[in-house]
Amino acid sequence: TALPHKYAHELHCNEVMLLPYYIASMNIEHEYGEATGGYQPFEGICLVDTFELVAEDKPYLPYFTAENTARVEKQKRTPMFVIIGNPPYNQRQVNENDNSKNRKYERMDKRVAQTYAKDSKATNKNAVSDPYVKAIRWASDRIGEEGIVAFVTNNSFVTDIAFDGMR
Repeated sequence: TALPHKYAHELHCNEVMLLPYYIASMNIEHEYGEATGGYQPFEGICLVDTFELVAEDKPYLPYFTAENTARVEKQKRTPMFVIIGNPPYNQRQVNENDNSKNRKYERMDKRVAQTYAKDSKATNKNAVSDPYVKAIRWASDRIGEEGIVAFVTNNSFVTDIAFDGMR
């Protein structure tokens, strides 16, 4: 079947936090084992901040393993046509104790400004700095002209004026 090839060469996963990284790896390996009847380590998972993958001018992962760096490099060279994810979002955090600040990503922020914010008629465009907006922008740029992006998000981009440029 095509599953062993897909698993070894075409399935990629990014996680920026260590515990979710291990959980994702175990879940993927478990499901593959259930489907094939045998264990095979998943070599497609990267411990990396996805948004930093577009920052070509900055070195990334200087303190992680050579294996992880090789996985990231392989992923960056691989064409992608389907991106599925559950990006963080914090647009409407209830209070400061939620402490979900929008981290600055120079290239991603610039891409959002050049596209979604530029095309918006809203006067307050703070909402488009939300991480899930950056994730949709990153995924759209990554797949190019043809592909599928499927994310779990809140629904504010469907009706809120700040997202008219995104729609």
